[in-house]
Formats: sequence, C-alpha cells, structure tokens
Amino acid sequence: MEAVRRYVFPIIWMVIIGLMALALVKIAFFSGDPTSSAEDGAAPQAAVDQYATVPVSRGDIASTLELTATVEADEGTALKAKDAGEITEVSVSNGDRVEEGTTILKLRVPQEAAAAPAVDPADPNAAASAAPAEPQYEHLTLKATTAGVVRDLDALKGQTLAIGDTVATISPGTYAIVAPLTPEQQLQLLDQDLHASAVIPGTEGPVACEAPKVEENSPDASGASNTGASDPAAAMEGDPMAGADTSAASGGASSAASLRCPVLAGTKIVPGLGVDVTVDLGTATGVLTVPTTAVKGEAGAGTVYVLDDATGEPTEIPVTLGKKGEDAVEITGGLEEGQEVLQYVPGVDAEDQMGMETW
Repeated sequence: MEAVRRYVFPIIWMVIIGLMALALVKIAFFSGDPTSSAEDGAAPQAAVDQYATVPVSRGDIASTLELTATVEADEGTALKAKDAGEITEVSVSNGDRVEEGTTILKLRVPQEAAAAPAVDPADPNAAASAAPAEPQYEHLTLKATTAGVVRDLDALKGQTLAIGDTVATISPGTYAIVAPLTPEQQLQLLDQDLHASAVIPGTEGPVACEAPKVEENSPDASGASNTGASDPAAAMEGDPMAGADTSAASGGASSAASLRCPVLAGTKIVPGLGVDVTVDLGTATGVLTVPTTAVKGEAGAGTVYVLDDATGEPTEIPVTLGKKGEDAVEITGGLEEGQEVLQYVPGVDAEDQMGMETW
C-alpha cells in the first residue's frame, strides 16, 4: 500500500495534468475548423442570385435631380469711357457703393480751336495781334449706369482715356448658386417648370431657389467645365453605371449649360462655397416601374434583360424611360405589366450590385 501511494498515485496525477496541458494547448492554438482560418479575415458577403427576376409592376415615383453647385458673384456691368480725354478727378474708390447716376470721375476733352481771322501781311499791327489762342477744353462727367459696388477701378488723375476704355465694373453685390449640367441632365430639365432647393452650410433646412433657370455656357466656359456625364468607353464595355446622372460631379464630360439660382438678399454666403441643389422633376402615379438595378442606359432610353426561354441566357430588351425615383425607374415603353425582368444588369459583380443603382 505504501508503494501505491508513493509511486502509482503520483504517476496518475502526472498523466492527468499532462492531458489537461495538452487540451489547453489544443484549445489555444488548434481550435475551430482548419478551413475557417482563411475565411476569418474576409468580410461577410450577401449572396446575390445573378438571374433573380422581378415583375414589371405599377407604382408611384417622385423624381429629383441632385446637383453639386458653387456660389458665384453675379456678373457686374462694365463702365466704359464714352469720350477721349484726360482725367481731372476720381470721385470714388474700389469697394464704394454707388447709386445710378453717381459721379465716378471727371475728364477734360480738348476742343478744336476756332480758325484765326485772315491777316494782312502788310499790316505790322495785325501780325503782332495774331498770337496763338489758348487750348479749349470741354469738361465731362462719367457717371454710374447702375447701382452697385465699384470693383476693378483702374483710373488715376492725369491719365488719358480713349473711347471704349473700361474704367471700372459696377458689381450688383448679389450672388447666385450655379450647378453645371451634363447634356443628359440638361435634357431632363427641358420644358420643365423648375422648382429647386439648396442646402447651404449654416442654414436650417433647404432654402428654396427663387426663379431658377438653365443658362447656356459661353464656348470658352463650356470647354473648361467638367461634370458628371457618362464615360463612352465604359458604355461600350457594357458598364451599367455608364450614363448615370445622379450627380453633376461624377464624371468627366464637358458641361454645356448650368442651372442658376439667385440667392435671396440677406443670406449669409460667400463666393466659392459648395452647395447641394435638389431639382424637383415631378411625380408619376400608377406607372410601370422596375428597380433601378435592372436598367442600363441614359435618360430617355435604356436596356433591361430577360431570360431566354430556350437558352436560359439573358436577352436584351430596349425600353424607353420616364422619371427616375430613388430605387425605381418609370418604363414608358418596351415592357408590359407583370413581365419578368432580371433584377440586376448582367456583368456586374454581386458585391457592386448590392444597394447600387445602375441607372
């Protein structure tokens, strides 16, 4: 018995402790499914059925156009010299506010001297009295043609002006919110009663735009302004995002026009401030709709896909498009109510399709 207590029990305890140690090592370093280690770092992905279909159904759509805009100072009126002459007085400075008719500067215009009377060469007194006449001047005043703030005044006393020289600019002191438009966006706004609102930093809630209008850019300005049109190369490759017009700053085509919203007087604003503009394009009730993810194309024309009964492969169907809502597009032609179409445009990765609008 003494031998059992002395040798056997210690050995049993050593075996038990060893097994416990091995179990702890396995739990610490070799736990779980061996194949799960490569998946631990991967983000969970939602399974997307590439060939999932949805029926064409009737619904209501509220269509808006989101634009990125910038605050710009309204263009001033150039004040030009109507006569050539020498400046004798400058009455205002840059930054002065003037009213229409305020004197900006004065100048003197030389007048042609009157012809001297004929002199008898034989009369010595007549020759002495034929002294040259002093030059004659007409004194004129250049006045402001409109009310505003004097800008770019570049005139000094003693300076000579020529007819047509720009003396200064009279700025109205007002501002406008200007959003460049892609050709597709401009097309959407044609024949529309424009209603727009702007989110201005520092103001509570959207501010209604007073009398918004679409203006054509000058040729030099349109070439330098880039906005969110589609990438032609991407469109050729079948990228369903080609032609997306959700933002004016999402692409790289030239802008040919701009949406201009005058800023109400008293609004705290500075030139260059970034502003988000929302244009209300109206609503449509009880119209045929499909999800935005099902449509590829631009405003007015697009493509949806159906499964071919014979091959089971996607087949293109051209459609005409109406208003575009947040998650649905109005179909004005090419489909019938109840017709099944692919929920997602083929060729787009599943990760990209989740929550993505393709039109």
